[in-house]
Amino acid sequence: MTSNLLAALKSQQGKGTTVTTHPLIEAAKSGSEDACAKAMQGPKVKVDQKDADGISALMYAAEMGHIHVVKFLVDAGSRISAKDDTGETALMKACKSGHLEVVRYLIDAQTQRHKRGGMTADQKFMKMERQRVLDVKDDEGVTALMKAAENDELEVLRLLVDEGASLDLKDDHGWTVLMWAALAGSIDTCEFLIKNYDAAADYVTDKGETALMKAAANGHQDVCEFLMEQGAKVNQLDSEHQTALMWAAAMGHSSVVRCLLAKDAKVDLPCKGGKTTLMLAAQLGREVVIGDLLAARAKVEHQDSEGFNALFGAIQSGSQDLVTLLMQHRCSVEAHNKRGETPLMWAAMQQQLDCVKLLLQVWMDIAFLAMFYKMSDP
Repeated sequence: MTSNLLAALKSQQGKGTTVTTHPLIEAAKSGSEDACAKAMQGPKVKVDQKDADGISALMYAAEMGHIHVVKFLVDAGSRISAKDDTGETALMKACKSGHLEVVRYLIDAQTQRHKRGGMTADQKFMKMERQRVLDVKDDEGVTALMKAAENDELEVLRLLVDEGASLDLKDDHGWTVLMWAALAGSIDTCEFLIKNYDAAADYVTDKGETALMKAAANGHQDVCEFLMEQGAKVNQLDSEHQTALMWAAAMGHSSVVRCLLAKDAKVDLPCKGGKTTLMLAAQLGREVVIGDLLAARAKVEHQDSEGFNALFGAIQSGSQDLVTLLMQHRCSVEAHNKRGETPLMWAAMQQQLDCVKLLLQVWMDIAFLAMFYKMSDP
């Protein structure tokens, strides 16, 4: 009965629902101040109405760079500090989109609003209020400065720093502004932060994460090279004992893998569970990366804590070429895991027919050679 009821409810999802439209929000999106003024005259229209995602007209206008609409809505009383369902403010959205004029206006407008509200407006209070506006965080602790870095908006980032945004803040994961810039592959932003504000290239979060790992995972070779030049540790381990090399290899970034290897990245370090970089790359079918790792003399005979070697991973990825490549480098077809499974058995279990055929042929060749040597033995 329960299953039928759940199925019935699921089948009705989405039926009979209508999309609610908000005239003021649609007017703000269009960028027309006149359309916004007209929408404001409608019944029950409020300046801070939000859509299903918690986004207001001011947030949309800021995100799209409609400065005249932004000013109109602020003058009409829209809350500059309001947040959407993810905790983003209009200022954050403008920063992400690179709208310098909107960013500058919102910072000034939010600070000055307290003056107009009759609150104490001494210099110390205004400075504190400005700092609060600049350093506001979303629901994951990400600041406007981090969002500018993430979206490679260097000019916005410069403006925020000039206005006094804090460079030493961290989000809920312990990430710094530099880590967000490295993730985005913004070499100019990384250089700006390190050379002008001494951002630490070797900073490590509580979970062992670094800017180098973020750049490596996303294939940003130039950022990786720069960070290592500035002191980033190439063999730093995260909480799972994973290195920047592992991240680059797993994601298939061959140029980054070669870059890290050239800087003495250790190729055979095992992560938790015992898998090496070679094994991770094999499991994900990264054939070109495997070639780079083999050229760096990665150990093909290594087995993880469960007894799997790289050949098992290559089979799981379904790459016959990769299986062949590993066998050519003497990755053992006779290895077995702790359950007694061989690569051939594993291929059958994974339903990788091409790999099964290939391994059967290898076993037949081994059997033939054994028989030949036995017959030749006097």
